[in-house]
Amino acid sequence: MIERDDALEVKWARLEDFATNLLLFHDNTSSLGEFRLSSRVYNQRHVDRWIHRGIEYCPSVLIILILNYCRFKLPPVVGSNFCHLKMLRLCSVDLGSHFADLLCSACPVMEDLKLGNCEFSGNSSQVITSPTLKKLELESCVNNTGYPLVITVPSLAYLCLCYGYYEAGISLFKMDSLVRAKIYVTEYETLSQQTERELLCSLYNVTSLELVGFGAEEMLIEKSDKFPIFHNMRTLDLHGCFLDEYELYDKLEALGSFLQSAPCLEKLILKYCMFHSFSDSEWEMERKIITLHREEVKTFQCQQLKLIEVVYDHDHDHQLIGRLGRSLPDASIKLKKLERFST
Repeated sequence: MIERDDALEVKWARLEDFATNLLLFHDNTSSLGEFRLSSRVYNQRHVDRWIHRGIEYCPSVLIILILNYCRFKLPPVVGSNFCHLKMLRLCSVDLGSHFADLLCSACPVMEDLKLGNCEFSGNSSQVITSPTLKKLELESCVNNTGYPLVITVPSLAYLCLCYGYYEAGISLFKMDSLVRAKIYVTEYETLSQQTERELLCSLYNVTSLELVGFGAEEMLIEKSDKFPIFHNMRTLDLHGCFLDEYELYDKLEALGSFLQSAPCLEKLILKYCMFHSFSDSEWEMERKIITLHREEVKTFQCQQLKLIEVVYDHDHDHQLIGRLGRSLPDASIKLKKLERFST
């Protein structure tokens, strides 16, 4: 074990010597174009030094990908070194309690931020705010601070919230410039139905919206809790939605009521929605408990909706097709059979 560690120390030293000599030729009056570090954490001290080394040259693009199972704690950095930073990618990093403040105060030209499997820690509120940020992606991140994660980015054009654990929820403000949004949730996450509804309400300005894992209750519009009008929405992509324990009639009621909040919607995509993936034999048993309610089918007014694309994996989805045709009679329906877990 000692020999192995000694050999690694020698390799790290040689690599640092190489990088030092290489950077000697870099013009210190100009910023570094891109600094990328992808590594397993063999030694915290070595990784800290490499991060400091890269940030020292004020890169425009900074990518730190830590491949360990446990998150790597981001070392303290000098905020002035982020003055030219436009793109930041962090993976498996413990952001600590000061990352959000650093992003707000030290990144005057930041446009693109992606955090993957990162953790907001500490005992204070976390606020991602930037007047210049245009693209924000949070994938499988964790916020255990006890405070909501607050996102206030008035210039944001693209937002992706993909799974994750947000103990106290997420709040979005000033999303006036947002064009595209993707929101992925699962039944095992801690986001309440109210939080999911509030997220949807914050996306009122999007032209394209993709939702994964949403249920009927989150989408159903009640008189006391209406959605805003999505005046700009042209495309709605639903993946694995409405899989909760409701009758198909009730699920379509929830879908239709939401669609009526998008008067300019032109295309609706339903990918593996409404039904769980049963085999044909399992479906023969399940179909017996589904009530058709043929006489109760409600027609929804979506005058601009021209195309409904249905991606399915088992033939029992024919009930969904029939109901859609009666509820949205002005739209064409395109069918595509594709195995859900095909390679």
